[in-house]
Amino acid sequence: MVEETAAGPPLHWAALAAAGAVVAGGDLLAHRATGPARPAIRHGTALAVLAIARSAGVPADGLGLGRADLGRGARTGALAGACAWAVIAAATAIPATRRFLADERARPGDEPGRLAADLARITLLAVPAEELTYRAGLLGLLLPGRSAAGPLAWSSLIFGASHIMPTLATMHHSALHPHLAGRRTRVAAFVAGNVLVTGLAGAAFGWLRLRSGSVLAPVLAHVAINDGALIAGRIAHGLAAR
Repeated sequence: MVEETAAGPPLHWAALAAAGAVVAGGDLLAHRATGPARPAIRHGTALAVLAIARSAGVPADGLGLGRADLGRGARTGALAGACAWAVIAAATAIPATRRFLADERARPGDEPGRLAADLARITLLAVPAEELTYRAGLLGLLLPGRSAAGPLAWSSLIFGASHIMPTLATMHHSALHPHLAGRRTRVAAFVAGNVLVTGLAGAAFGWLRLRSGSVLAPVLAHVAINDGALIAGRIAHGLAAR
């Protein structure tokens, strides 16, 4: 199904519906999966959404996958990542904010190489799949010939909503969990706040993608934020133990 709009070329509703169904189904399956199956499902979802976008006529550069924009994407992503690291470092240095970084998932364990494994998982498995799904596939399907504001808002809203189930499943690891346990209103506010923050982050990642023309920019920025938060959490736990 294709609809002509005054703002641009045809909008492929069938492709958007198919991509939305793939994303929703992939999120549900990944949430229930464990071990290597989870990243496999995430990457399968990303590839399926990209395939749908390409079949709808979106070119590679319209998905942020053009070779010509890789250099600018790398520079933009590196700069954004450096800014993110500076903010995380400042938050880690201040005791009042450091305690909020002490997520239980960042607590040092007995397994050798755990930190390196977690960083590799984030960098190579978790982040690229999300960026290819939301900032390449979905955003690319929504964008052609239209103002960026609407597509950016919709893709970011879907990205934020995709974190509802993960937030509910992992909030017991949060440093705020003692204040949430058994309090439904606080839990609802915590989940809503996390979805809002994630959606805003998705909008920022989308802006980086549009600014640079390459999905590499949000990949690098996203990796910097997630890796930086993990390292900051490890530092926060270490300082608290002292």
